[in-house]
Amino acid sequence: MPDSYPYIISNNKIDPILGRIRSAARPDRFGHPLLKTWGFTASNDRAAVALLKELGFLAENGTPTELYDRLRDQNDWKYVLGERMRDLYADLYAIDGAIHNAPEAEIKGAMSRVTGKEDESVKRYYATFKTLASLAKFEPRAGKPAEQPVQETSKKGKAESTRDELDPKRTVEYHYNIQIHLPTTTDITVYTAIFKSLKENLGI
Repeated sequence: MPDSYPYIISNNKIDPILGRIRSAARPDRFGHPLLKTWGFTASNDRAAVALLKELGFLAENGTPTELYDRLRDQNDWKYVLGERMRDLYADLYAIDGAIHNAPEAEIKGAMSRVTGKEDESVKRYYATFKTLASLAKFEPRAGKPAEQPVQETSKKGKAESTRDELDPKRTVEYHYNIQIHLPTTTDITVYTAIFKSLKENLGI
């Protein structure tokens, strides 16, 4: 169990910072100097870097991860934020799978039991948690086309093939190849008699 959760005092800056991440170019390193160039110059704003690292959007050295790229996606950022919150606050979600919708007292109580920290720390954890939760989406992202399993398609094709084979209306044609071994002879009447018999009996 974690003994603490990340928090930022200036929780009102979280949404604007995430907005700048979506609108700005992907940096080589994300740190305090970058935040200053974006206009977040307060000392309390620096905690946003640690928060992004805890959520998995930045590596320890400040390098943006693949998850950071999803955070820049206008259509995906809310969903990846929800996914990362479920991971960061896994112990809370083990208590309640929708704890982001739970009453304040219940969330703070769970945080207190998990971390063992005093009320003041829990209050800070809660404020950041609720700010993130207000921005995130926790349901699966809709609109992605479902992939049809190959096995299912194979079974369907096999079933159609079987039906075709058993269809009584289907026309069936048979072809025969007849081989005739003629005797070796110089008497032409022998060959004449053989072909005459084939014509009379087989209609060829």
